[in-house]
Amino acid sequence: MKKLSLLLSTALVLSMPAFSVMGEALEADDASAVIEVATAEDLAAMNEDLTADYVLTADIDLGGEVWTPIGSFSPAGEEGEEAEMPDLAAAFTGTFNGQGHSISNFTVGDEAGICTGLFGCIANTDVGNFTVENVVSDGTVMASAVVGYSYCSAVHDVTLNGATITAHAGELSSEGMYGGVVAAGMMSTISDCTATADLTIPDGTANTGIIGGGLELTSVINCKASGTVTAGNNCYGLGGISGCGFGAEEFTGCTAENVTITAGNDCYWIGGLTGYAGGFEDESLGIPKTAVSGCTVSGCEITTGENADGVSAIVGAGFFMEGLAEAYGSDAYAEPTSFDVTDCTAENVTINGEAAEA
Repeated sequence: MKKLSLLLSTALVLSMPAFSVMGEALEADDASAVIEVATAEDLAAMNEDLTADYVLTADIDLGGEVWTPIGSFSPAGEEGEEAEMPDLAAAFTGTFNGQGHSISNFTVGDEAGICTGLFGCIANTDVGNFTVENVVSDGTVMASAVVGYSYCSAVHDVTLNGATITAHAGELSSEGMYGGVVAAGMMSTISDCTATADLTIPDGTANTGIIGGGLELTSVINCKASGTVTAGNNCYGLGGISGCGFGAEEFTGCTAENVTITAGNDCYWIGGLTGYAGGFEDESLGIPKTAVSGCTVSGCEITTGENADGVSAIVGAGFFMEGLAEAYGSDAYAEPTSFDVTDCTAENVTINGEAAEA
């Protein structure tokens, strides 16, 4: 039985914070408390106060320097669910409003990196309204250009122009989670984001997409992606928008345009929009079917090696766990009826050289 990540748990339920998950602007209770960020030094100093509210007041060119992500992942405890939750003292829990400015030209992470990106780990927050350009990101799990791990947060109105994200095999890399804007998302929303990125993952890794990588209970709304996803052998969960949407409520109004997905042998759950979606039809367990609506996959090409399974122009497969049928004695787990597709189109999509149908 597969889990989305060693770090994320579907059983995890916390009350949502007082922010808009649809990306509406936040207003600070005291405007004087908002900290202005105008220089590279100001941006780096955000790690000194991860709880403050920040606004970007100028474009920042980091000049190719090696970047230390804002906020990091550290487990909240050593056992059970706490081992999978972010320690709020280490994560970024303030707010960040980019006011339309850009942050450009930096490298982040290394072959052993965890939660790489401009932001490493964010929790209970709202981050948006900015552009990120010309990023090189490396990591072994949760590697991204913008946000490594989004927990109970809203990531919105982010434009990513030109990112190269490379994953490396390691102890935690089997479920991977690599994405241009958000590598891993738990109980979050990603909305109104646009990304152009090239992602490469090694053998035996998973959950990779140009907007989001491994997304759990995380919806994607009005996002657009272009670029490439290149995977080794024995990989799963590959998509233009996201690697997966496990338990996601919706994928709405998204477009994957001119995306090329290339996978090696024995790869599965691959889609022009998302690799797999949904959880179980039994809503009593709190995991809804995913509504995929108003989405377009255009000018995309999917090439796989031998023994590919679950490959489609829009959604590669529905997620289901056969092991739970035996554990709970429920027929709800027997069939992959975990998502609905309505009003979606696939235009000029090819799968292994053949024209694909929607």
